[in-house]
Amino acid sequence: MKELVFQLPDELVDKFELTVQLTGSNRNALAEGMVRNYLAAALQNAADSFRTPEQAGAQTAPPVQPAAPQQPRTNAFQSTERTENRAFPRTDFFQEWGKANKRIPRWARNPQQNNHKILRAFFELKQELGNVTLDALRRRCSDPTGHPNTFVPHFDNNFSQMKFDNGNSHGKVFEERNGMITIWDTISDTLQKYRDYFE
Repeated sequence: MKELVFQLPDELVDKFELTVQLTGSNRNALAEGMVRNYLAAALQNAADSFRTPEQAGAQTAPPVQPAAPQQPRTNAFQSTERTENRAFPRTDFFQEWGKANKRIPRWARNPQQNNHKILRAFFELKQELGNVTLDALRRRCSDPTGHPNTFVPHFDNNFSQMKFDNGNSHGKVFEERNGMITIWDTISDTLQKYRDYFE
C-alpha cells in the first residue's frame, strides 16, 4: 500500500473528518473509492478521445434518453432521496459495481455469517419501526442476550464494509444519510428475491 497525500482547504477537511466520524465510515475505503471513480471516468474519456468517427459510430451506445419521472415506490428498498454518487459515470473499468448482487444468495443461505445477521436485523427493525436508524441497528446487532440471531461482534467494522463496493469491502448494500439506513437501489431487486431468508 502507498500513501497518497492531498492538500485541501481547512474547512473542507474539517467537514470531511466530522462526516466520517458521524457515519462511522472507513476513510481509506472512501479515498480508494474516489480514486477508482476518477480513474474509471478519466480512462473512459481518454479512450473515447482516441476513437475515429467511424469507430465512434460503430461502438458507442445510443444516446441515453431522459428517463420519465418515476412514481414513488412503496417498498422497503426505496430511499426517499437517491444518494448515489453521480459525479462520475459507471464504466466497464469499474468492475466491482454492485458486487453484493453476486454475494447476497450466499449470505442468504448462511445465517451464521455477519452480513446475514446485519440484514436480518435491518429487516426486523424495518418491520417493527418502519424506518431504520444506525443507532437502532447497532443496538440490535450488539445484544447477544436479547437478539442472539443478529449478534455481530465488531458491528461497526462489518457494517462499514457493507457501505462500499470498492477494494476488499463485502459489497455495498446500505446507504446512510443523517443517521437513517436504507437499502442501496442497485442491489434492492436481488435482495428482494432473497428477503425471506433474512426474516
